[in-house]
Amino acid sequence: MSKKKKQESHTESRKSESSNKAFAVVIILLLLGIMPILVWATIPETSTYTSVTTASPMVVTAAESAGLKLCSSNAVPVKVSGAQSAILSQLSPDCNAPTPSTTVQVLTVGFTSTEAQNAALATALDTYQNAMPANIAVYTSGYNVFVIQGAPNNPAVEQVGDSLVEQGAVQVI
Repeated sequence: MSKKKKQESHTESRKSESSNKAFAVVIILLLLGIMPILVWATIPETSTYTSVTTASPMVVTAAESAGLKLCSSNAVPVKVSGAQSAILSQLSPDCNAPTPSTTVQVLTVGFTSTEAQNAALATALDTYQNAMPANIAVYTSGYNVFVIQGAPNNPAVEQVGDSLVEQGAVQVI
């Protein structure tokens, strides 16, 4: 090969390397420019803590598993620090003729943070440790607390609780 051809191929190689580096820099700058937009687009519009406004799908599923129907679901006021809202659900085998011995109440309380939820549970457990009714169970799932109460010896309380556990809830002891 002649010296002239070596210099030309060397110069073309340098131009090729230079254009590859420039192309890579442009790509990196474009990605860096798009990154904030991608991050902004993936941020949820609202808080991850959801407000309880209707009967929880978990409560509906638990009722069905226990052979009960959702008879009513009403918002109730909550005066607990960090609680956003609460729904009291009445479950019974027959909504037309509910009896106290077969009816189960499920109070679902939504909290604004895990810390508020844990503080409320600790306070409730300390306050009502010895005064709790005989047939009551408490479960948590996400940012919600489920308080299940029924007549003494009503097996539906345990059945509803078992279904909540199957759905991922954790019993508070």
